Amino acid sequence: MVQKKLDIKGVVCPFCVLNVKTALDEMNAGDELIVVSDHPPAAKDSIPAFARMNGFQCSVQSTESGLWELSIKK
Repeated sequence: MVQKKLDIKGVVCPFCVLNVKTALDEMNAGDELIVVSDHPPAAKDSIPAFARMNGFQCSVQSTESGLWELSIKK
């Protein structure tokens, strides 16, 4: 398993999901993508929804005020 980190702080939707999709497209099954985001709609809604729609496991954790870390397992 490979773990890749994607920092999308300062990026807003729909570009958050596009960046996540691009990163996941380059990864293999079983790999994990760690996404750091400061955009609430992306962290709480659009990225987890995208992950679930594509059959990936996704967990979201607030790391500090206004910052989230998402773990997506492909």
